[in-house]
Amino acid sequence: MPRVLLLAVLLVFAAAGCGSDSPPPSRPAAVPLPDGFARVGGISNGLVLAVPTEWRSVDLSKDTFEAELEASGLTGDALQQAKASLQALRKNKAVYAMDPASQAESPDKFVTNLNGFCQPSVGASADALIQIAKEQLTSVNATVSEATSIPLGNRSAVRIRYTLPIKKAVVRGTQFYVPSDKGQTCVVTLSTDLTGKEALFDQIGSTIRPL
Repeated sequence: MPRVLLLAVLLVFAAAGCGSDSPPPSRPAAVPLPDGFARVGGISNGLVLAVPTEWRSVDLSKDTFEAELEASGLTGDALQQAKASLQALRKNKAVYAMDPASQAESPDKFVTNLNGFCQPSVGASADALIQIAKEQLTSVNATVSEATSIPLGNRSAVRIRYTLPIKKAVVRGTQFYVPSDKGQTCVVTLSTDLTGKEALFDQIGSTIRPL
């Protein structure tokens, strides 16, 4: 499995973005939209999902993503760090979203965020995919607390929960691996250093739909 999955886990300190790419008009009904949520992602990203309306998103498939970051109000080192971190996911045409209010809640000023992208499938079973993901997470000193297959819409997906120490923070992450009908696997990584976010992450995860 490409090392970009590790980048998706590690590149979580980029701060804020704004704007989003609407999903294709022919597919809006395919995406569950809980009250207070808005769709992000689109055809160019290969997937669509829903996040709370107060979150902000950046579409890394667009050449204007740096301008979207600048419009968010980031300046100085924080802006440069965000640009550098998200560049690593540009080739995967990822979608990035974050909760701007979480930075004030976090003792380490960590921003609760997600990134999602699709890549060619390795054709592995759920059990094999879980094993590969656990090995990769362990290799970067993450501790996996859960790895299981879950129902997602009309298909099965894999959900993995882990903790990962980065600098002063302990990141609590949830990853979803969702197979598409086009021979791809869509990977969505949600990260926070706050407690009690599992229910929200599961609600977001339940809306993931490959395109």
